[in-house]
Amino acid sequence: MFGKEILEVLYSPIKAFKKIVEKPDFKAVLLVLLLVISSTVVLQFVYNDKQLYEVRAPEDDDWTEALSGQYDWDATDSISLDATNYQMGNNSISSSVMGSTSIWLKLSEIDSINCSEAGYTELFFWINMTNQDGLSASSATLKLFSGSEASYFETDLGSLLPSNKDWGNITLNVGSTQGWISVGSPDWQNITGLEFMAVWSSSSDLTLKIDGLFFRNYVSPIESAGLETALLYILFSVTFSVGINWILWSGLVFIVAKLFGEDLGKWNAFFVIIGHVFIATAVYTLISALIFTYLPILTMPVEYDLQVAAFSATWLSNIVYQVGTVLLYAGEIWVAALSAVVLKTMKDIPWGKAATISVLAFALRFALSYFFGI
Repeated sequence: MFGKEILEVLYSPIKAFKKIVEKPDFKAVLLVLLLVISSTVVLQFVYNDKQLYEVRAPEDDDWTEALSGQYDWDATDSISLDATNYQMGNNSISSSVMGSTSIWLKLSEIDSINCSEAGYTELFFWINMTNQDGLSASSATLKLFSGSEASYFETDLGSLLPSNKDWGNITLNVGSTQGWISVGSPDWQNITGLEFMAVWSSSSDLTLKIDGLFFRNYVSPIESAGLETALLYILFSVTFSVGINWILWSGLVFIVAKLFGEDLGKWNAFFVIIGHVFIATAVYTLISALIFTYLPILTMPVEYDLQVAAFSATWLSNIVYQVGTVLLYAGEIWVAALSAVVLKTMKDIPWGKAATISVLAFALRFALSYFFGI
């Protein structure tokens, strides 16, 4: 049974390849490749399911880059764009008032935002408040309007505010279970505006700036594409990748052997024989997939530099990621070692020569992957 010979490659490769070389079986190598594809699909599914990518509304920093558009800003007194003091994009929204105890900024006429369980789960923004006398606000609130200004959700910002004149970023959880006060008949599925307000105990010249304002949530690539679509995409890309790798590895070993004066016979027969070494790929890939199930969730921001930082902090330093990744690289060496066994079995050449051919083929394969991504 060819299934037995496939398993023998793992624990008794010399004995197994003697049988395979004598009678190459295309059905057997197809089974091997099917196992490789299946294990790689599992690995990709686990890997992608452990990642959550940030989704924003609006997608860019639109709300704090202009005073009006698909939305409108209003303020206590004067309102302007500040192109010198901002945190994201090229501007912040600034409101100023003289000799007052309060200041507010209001954003209205935005497209309806869904903050129910099926929608956005967080509100992020940068805030900067200046009191000319250096005093901290006695209270600060944020309202989320729903349909009209008579219906809104409200929360206290007092304990979250930065020091006078400093910028601070605030992330608020939104939704029905997050403790917001409800006034009127607001609906978390229909958020249509926001209002920031701060109050002081005595009058002064006040400034309020808002920047980088958006709702967000985090979704996995699989959830974003849909399970069926994601699986089909993974299956297609994995099948293509496995096929290309089989062809490249077979070709490299075949060519390097030729350069060393070894004739490995007909290409199609060698192609089938060498394909059996990839049973090792199926094994180490599946083990890595099982290891990666213990990875922590990686949340990926929109900005590339923050993605790199998140990856480094969450996965790169994680022992589970390190072990699973090292196993994937070690598995490639296992494939190269089995290929040396194939060469030794087919041509009865010295082990040193067989190993050298495999090592050179491995180096070329690594170079193609590193420099050209194939």
